[in-house]
Amino acid sequence: MQREPDAPRIAPTRRSYGLMNRLFDRGFNWVVASEAFVDIGVLARVAAQSWVAYDLTGSSLWVGTVAAFRAIPSFLSPAIAAYIGNHVDHRILIAAMRAFIGVLAIIQAILIGTGHMRPWHQVVLTLLTGLAIAVVIPSFQTFLVDLVHPGMARRANGFLAFFHNIGELIGPVCVGIIIALAGADWAFVFVAILYFGGALLIMNVPLPSQDSQVGNYYRAYLTTLRVGIRNVRSTKPLPWLFAILFVTNIFGVAVFPLIPEYAIEVFDSGGLGFGLMTGLLGGGLAIGSVIVAMTGLRRWTSLAVLLTSLVWAAGCVGFAFSPELALSLAILFVMGIASIIWANAILLMIRAHLPNHFGDQVISIHAIGMSMIPIGWAVGGAIATLAGNEMALIIAAVASAIVPVIAYIGSTEFRR
Repeated sequence: MQREPDAPRIAPTRRSYGLMNRLFDRGFNWVVASEAFVDIGVLARVAAQSWVAYDLTGSSLWVGTVAAFRAIPSFLSPAIAAYIGNHVDHRILIAAMRAFIGVLAIIQAILIGTGHMRPWHQVVLTLLTGLAIAVVIPSFQTFLVDLVHPGMARRANGFLAFFHNIGELIGPVCVGIIIALAGADWAFVFVAILYFGGALLIMNVPLPSQDSQVGNYYRAYLTTLRVGIRNVRSTKPLPWLFAILFVTNIFGVAVFPLIPEYAIEVFDSGGLGFGLMTGLLGGGLAIGSVIVAMTGLRRWTSLAVLLTSLVWAAGCVGFAFSPELALSLAILFVMGIASIIWANAILLMIRAHLPNHFGDQVISIHAIGMSMIPIGWAVGGAIATLAGNEMALIIAAVASAIVPVIAYIGSTEFRR
């Protein structure tokens, strides 16, 4: 519908400017700066862990297994939230856990540099890192609730998402360059510096009033899961959407644990090639985020899910049989774009069909589905070890495409 000729233009109100100033006056600028450091560190750490895992064992299965170890402690987040409640200074806890991850990175750098690094060391260090992250997740969310004015929550999340996307591009590329020039031990020194910087920056945030209640979080979490699953099963087309989410994230992400092997064994490109592969994938995620922000994916969302699933599947097959590095880089870049559009389209469709009064419970199931990706790394690595890299990627392609195709053809609610 067109706007009437004499309709007034909507201008930013004094109140919106006031809310924006209040957001940054309360120290959110320090949160943004801290997250910029940490988000680069997160993706740099994941990339460096993948490289070291393959360098130690020559096994894509081990690359995926290390990723799974990283994810295991995340299931403890609800219990941790129940324990810490609102009886701690969340700012200090966040800073302490980030500094702890930095210390673990230094330990890993020393073990690598002295030639004493063993796979079991990586297991222990990865589990400890995952545990620190599991502590940070509920505490950081509570900290943001206390800090950010409710009217600015969406904008605050937008700022943080932007820097996360930048980290997906910068972190892996930096790690690849450092590994190529100085070795994997210095890559972990780089990770440690980023986490220490994030810890110091978050301490500059003024201490907010802690009004949030996290007390019986664990019991509420279990109730949320039970109610969420019941509502997913009874609300069309949510069963199809969650089937796509879980099947793809568990069986369709084999490309991730295979990147180190392709960089080292297939293309003989070393750390620089590895960094370019992971960095171009992250760059695609960043570009895809811009596309999502510009278009809003408000129309043809189900078609977007279908098409991006098919693009991801084609990318898996193309990567499996790519004869040269340049083509593989282009494929990974396109796969990155498709994956972020896919993830946002899935979430938009879920939100469009949320049952009344039970939206949060359903969204919690979505969060669990997204947390399955590291498990999918392990599954992909296992299939590659048993059946070969090409077969693992073909299975990933079929898994990521088959459910969306069936849903689009067979479900009127899904197409609508």
